[in-house]
Amino acid sequence: MHPLAFLGCRELNYGQRSALPLHPFRLSVPEAALAGLLDEPFNSFIQTCRADDLQYEESDLPELKEAGYPDITAMLAGHRPLLADMLLDFMIGDLLAAIGRASGYQPPRARHWGDMEAADGRAYFTINEVRTVTFADGQALFEGQGYYGEYVIWLTHGYVRK
Repeated sequence: MHPLAFLGCRELNYGQRSALPLHPFRLSVPEAALAGLLDEPFNSFIQTCRADDLQYEESDLPELKEAGYPDITAMLAGHRPLLADMLLDFMIGDLLAAIGRASGYQPPRARHWGDMEAADGRAYFTINEVRTVTFADGQALFEGQGYYGEYVIWLTHGYVRK
């Protein structure tokens, strides 16, 4: 199994304080892979922005409007700072989910207390927050903080039967 299949992303309380010890991480994704990972959600987001801008006659992302609502390939070619901001602010969940799917990640299965087999289906490193997105040497770099061993914590600190 691909190592990224053990990478998860915190959905509830993303980016908020964690009682678990946080560790820095750096994830590198080839720029050429971004379009394949994000084409559909990115294009949908762009269409929503365009429709909102027309309806409300002002833009939440004036830089995107000024750039002509480019697709992700055009953003990589000429609007990287804007793309980095958009990924960080609006699309990080979509991107991490796409990376997980491409790597063979299996979402957590239904489980009950002490079910070791089901617990093994959980992420081993969970992203708490992505803080920066940059581009260098043909790579998109994502840096932030996360925590290890979510499934171990569940097994050792979960529900206690009475």
